Amino acid sequence: MQKQNPPAIGLTHFARDRYTAASHRSHFDGSWPELQQLVRENWDNRQPAPNNAQVFLIPVPQNQLYRFKSGTMTPDQNTPLVATFAPRRDGEDSYIQVNAAHPKKSNAQSAEIVVYSHTALAADEDRFSDDTADYYIVAVNAYPTKDAEPMRPETMARNLLGLPGGTRPDVPYSPEDFAKAIMYWSQHV
Repeated sequence: MQKQNPPAIGLTHFARDRYTAASHRSHFDGSWPELQQLVRENWDNRQPAPNNAQVFLIPVPQNQLYRFKSGTMTPDQNTPLVATFAPRRDGEDSYIQVNAAHPKKSNAQSAEIVVYSHTALAADEDRFSDDTADYYIVAVNAYPTKDAEPMRPETMARNLLGLPGGTRPDVPYSPEDFAKAIMYWSQHV
């Protein structure tokens, strides 16, 4: 990517409500303005998402990983699991979600911040925290290993089918993408 001035970085309600220390999901151990600043500082390292040109992945530098916690774990036969049937947020379809009953977040071994362009979010009629940013933080992906996790198959399906809360990919997911996601998430919560 060519070097440019960092764009204005906003925050979606989705990210603010979902990626918190109190959730079972990954989170950043800092303030939202600090996370936005981290995105600006690392903007030149961004990578386009494999399936959508208006989505970027901002890799978190090694010296900042201590501030990220991963919500992903590998259960075993002694791990109590809890299933819920609920939407991710109001206006979306409910689906079965399986999580550990007593999640233990771990220090991230790698992490990336997912940002969507204003245009991509507006096309999906997503809610903004403000209307002044060029890009918005949508997700905080902190991984328990050096490798990134595949997208959840439910998320891939929501995107591909254009369901509420989904963003249609520019390049459709392959059958192999779906198969890898299903296999990975059948072994992790």
